[in-house]
This record gives sequence, C-alpha cells and structure tokens, in this order.
Amino acid sequence: MIALLALYLSVLDDRSFEEEFTEVYNTYKRLVYHTAYKIMDDSYLAEDVLQEVFLYVAKNFSKIHRENCHELAADLVSCSRSRAYDQLRKRREESLEEIPDIEDNAPVPDDAIISVDNIERLTELIGQMKPKYLDPLRLLAMGYTNREIAKSLGLTDEVVRTRLFRGRKLLWKELSNHE
Repeated sequence: MIALLALYLSVLDDRSFEEEFTEVYNTYKRLVYHTAYKIMDDSYLAEDVLQEVFLYVAKNFSKIHRENCHELAADLVSCSRSRAYDQLRKRREESLEEIPDIEDNAPVPDDAIISVDNIERLTELIGQMKPKYLDPLRLLAMGYTNREIAKSLGLTDEVVRTRLFRGRKLLWKELSNHE
C-alpha cells in the first residue's frame, strides 16, 4: 500500500497537498475498498476500483472540497460505486462478446417501441433517481438476476424485488405524466 500511496502522490495535481492527500487516503481507503467489494464480491477487482478512485482523487485533489468530511465520504462512496458498476458492466460485455451474434427477426410489439423523446426523458428521469432504486435497475439492465443483484448490493431478494418494482413504477408514472 505504501507503493500505491507513493504513486498517488506522484500524480497529485498540487504537491503542496501531499500531507492532506495522505490523510484523506488513510482515512477513506477502507471505505472505498469495502464499498467496491460489496458490489463486486471480489477482492482483486475491489482493489482495482480503490486504485482508480484514488488516482482520480489525486489528479483532481485541488478541486475536491474537503471542508465537509461527510460530503467527501459520500462523494468517494458514489465514485466507488460508479466505478465498480462500470467494471461489472465491462466484464459482462466482454463475456457477451464471446457469444456469436444471431439475427433476431422476431416482430417487435407496438407497445415496446419507444420514441426518441421518451428515451431522452427516460434517461433524464433515471439520472434523477435515488441510488436505492437506480442501482438495482442498472444491474437488472446489465442482465443480472434478482439474486445476483441482492448479493452484490448486500440486500435480500425481497428488498431487490420491491426496489425494482417501485423504481419501474416511478419511471412509468413520470413518463406517463410527460406524455
């Protein structure tokens, strides 16, 4: 870990912050790691996320607001979660690339067709969702089962089903109000 800290300090955007960065790193490295580990359930992948997050923090340390430690912790957790989900998505896409593409000529039902306007609105709504609904929906969209989602988020299957149901319901309600 000392070698990693030296690496982070070498890419620090302002050398005058070395002491502060070291304090932030030592204070929050476990939080970042455990956040990623809960999602990925793999210690090596969680370490990769930890490295990515703190490289980003080091490169942008002068811009990061450190006055409110709760806000900083929340930002680090959010960044960790985002990077962990990105890695899961990339791993999922890589495994899907191995499956040969077979053309699907099945007809698409009329109610499954979404207009460009609705896609833009849906994307906007998803961006505004609370993480407790967004995270399960994101994993579901990536092809994970409810059980896999529950395990990666540290929830029960029932809680995942409820959050997926409520998240979809919120999206459909907002889309219906938009039309």
